[in-house]
Amino acid sequence: MWLDALLSSFYYLVSVIPPTVVGIILMELLVELGWMQKLGSLTAPFMRFAHLREEVGISFLVSFGSPTAGNSMVADLNKKGLIDRKETMIASLVNSFPSTFIFLRDLLPVLIILLGTTGLIYLGIVVAIGFLRTAITMILGRFLLPAKKPAAIGQEIKREKLSRALRKAVRASITPLRRIIPTMAIAAIIVFQLIDIGFFEMISVYLKNLPVLSNLPVEGLPVIAAWFASNIGAYTIAASLLTEGILSSKEIIITLLVGRVLSSLVRLRFTIPYYTGIFSPGLGMQIMLISILMQEGITVIIIVLLSLFW
Repeated sequence: MWLDALLSSFYYLVSVIPPTVVGIILMELLVELGWMQKLGSLTAPFMRFAHLREEVGISFLVSFGSPTAGNSMVADLNKKGLIDRKETMIASLVNSFPSTFIFLRDLLPVLIILLGTTGLIYLGIVVAIGFLRTAITMILGRFLLPAKKPAAIGQEIKREKLSRALRKAVRASITPLRRIIPTMAIAAIIVFQLIDIGFFEMISVYLKNLPVLSNLPVEGLPVIAAWFASNIGAYTIAASLLTEGILSSKEIIITLLVGRVLSSLVRLRFTIPYYTGIFSPGLGMQIMLISILMQEGITVIIIVLLSLFW
């Protein structure tokens, strides 16, 4: 029994890991070739619209490479007294949008392989949610913050040769791949073993009695259950349900979004030390709670709209 599940996880990993590696390296190559930096000229008008200091635009660009570095820059501006508590919160929320692209970079190859067009639609919705959260935050900044005087901030644009950029992209890919591949392998082995013993079916029996999940198809409840352990596990189960024709593309997307909302409680074990470590504990907790409420609130609205009008 366990051997069949191990073989299933092996075949799954053989089919998924190579394109995942290629996809992540390709994303890093686009960064090294300067595509992200070329967006720099676009940030200043947006920062002025939101009444944010233009230095925040630099942290916004940095966040495409490292959200931690971007938020650290915002925290540094706050510690130097260049931005107050309110502007710090808005700047950090604006900087959350690039983290959506980190999510996109890491999972795009995986979701395309597993879910095809359905995966692309799901990713598009996740990116749209991140965009809406940032847009709402910038509008709030427009009303809550005083206007700033224009400031000239130079930005050096990367201009790398393809061969050099490719080498740097490969080196830059090592860090995310070291995180993604072992996690993917461990998650796949555990998930296929749990699927084999019927664990997720047992969990779904309890989940189907929750009022919040009463409108979801019962067959999708194992996906919700898997979300609490691993998003890769949830995508794997969703791919199986989609391939076998048990759930439609719409049902898969709504189920994944519901699982994403519910599993936000599990992600607190990572987000609490992240925000409180970069900012002060009090400010960090405020930013984290507002960020979660905005993201999950928008996601719930999207779920309702998809359910009613798709």
